[in-house]
Amino acid sequence: SREARPTIGGNSESKTVGLAHRLGTPYPDRGSMTNRLSIYTNAYGPGGVREAVACAREDGLDLVELAMKPHDHGGLVIPEAAVVNETTDLEQVDAFLASLERLGVGVSACNVGGGDLRTAEGLDTTIGRMHLARVWFGVGVVVANAGTPADAGERAAVVANLQALGRHAEALGVTVALETHRGPTQNAGAMLDLIGAVDRPRIRLNFDTGNLLYYNRGPDLLAELRRVARWVANVHLKDSRGGFEEWYFPALGDGGAVDFAGVRAVLRQVDYRGAYAIEIEGIGGEAEPGIDARRERVRRSVAHLRACGYLVGSA
Repeated sequence: SREARPTIGGNSESKTVGLAHRLGTPYPDRGSMTNRLSIYTNAYGPGGVREAVACAREDGLDLVELAMKPHDHGGLVIPEAAVVNETTDLEQVDAFLASLERLGVGVSACNVGGGDLRTAEGLDTTIGRMHLARVWFGVGVVVANAGTPADAGERAAVVANLQALGRHAEALGVTVALETHRGPTQNAGAMLDLIGAVDRPRIRLNFDTGNLLYYNRGPDLLAELRRVARWVANVHLKDSRGGFEEWYFPALGDGGAVDFAGVRAVLRQVDYRGAYAIEIEGIGGEAEPGIDARRERVRRSVAHLRACGYLVGSA
């Protein structure tokens, strides 16, 4: 009989290594993600990762960025049961891996955020999920949060924990891409300060076009991207109207504030090789759109990005 799934905590590295021996590497690396379009599974709403994988191919995509954390912000609610992480039964993990293979959907990255990197517990959660992302899905990139330190002491703790996370990432052959959020990754200046302070080769950036506009007043998006492009390991393509702290993240092309062709051009100049993940978080105050409306937004986003020159599918 199979052992119980590991828990995250204390000695998560040895526990996930043990899991690797039990499961082998059922979903190994699948080659280059160079400039391929992917989609963050949250775009499919409360149905989570299983709904996303079931629909992605029909909606024009063969890659997903897989959520390993629940979400409850801005009206978008993804319960923990709708993601795959350390709380998921191994039988369910096996079934999910089989569905990826059966449906021909790859995993470009895993979003392992949710741990508070000001704390040892948050670091342990993030390390544990990173190990599972590598063992289960064979990814080379995970997306994480740098947290929101409130003072110099908390910032020092975040930097030290990111350095520790970077050492684990180096051992696994994984790159950690830090999400664009308020605080230490809010804009290009903050990102550069943090990358310089952490100084680990596997700690890099996830550049989120919509979040950059959300967390800053009137930034020049492409100028910000040019400043940090060398350190970008993953990209979230998210549209908005450009309003400061305005939760308006529609189908790509509907917001109008993001020059998606320009984003691609800037990153081509630095030979960016990562995936581009579509992210659609919805519009503040709207009722739950439902899966049909969500899929329609995904399809329009794919069409818009195709017109902007992005590579869709494996061709």
